[in-house]
Amino acid sequence: MRYYPGPGGNMGETMAWDPIAGKKVWTIPDKFPTWSGTVTTAGELVFFGTLDGWFKAADARDGKIHLQFKTGSGIIGQPITYRGPDGKQYIAILFGIGGWPGSIVSNNLDTRDDSAGNGWGSAMRDLKKATQPGGTLYVFALP
Repeated sequence: MRYYPGPGGNMGETMAWDPIAGKKVWTIPDKFPTWSGTVTTAGELVFFGTLDGWFKAADARDGKIHLQFKTGSGIIGQPITYRGPDGKQYIAILFGIGGWPGSIVSNNLDTRDDSAGNGWGSAMRDLKKATQPGGTLYVFALP
């Protein structure tokens, strides 16, 4: 199995759809596959992570990035939101590279082998330069 970039050289994207019209509303292309989930707040922010370790918040209406935070490793986890005992809303994300594409980094695989990481070797040659192994839970309070 081999993986290759799509149009524009990107391997991933985060997008919003209008389910009634059946149309894509906006898209945020990414160099690496988008492995993280998303969560949308009542304040119309969409939170998601990237394999190179960026935790981002985009406007749910137009996809404009409002916030971004560089973590210590790639993000494949699902962001969550909750109300704390103090009544504030929080966003939490567990970061740490993983999955088949992330195995290039976490297992230090040789990307000269196109079959490394179940076929992600040739597609993820630059991932080791963009992130590192490790993991932590980050929690952010929303204003």
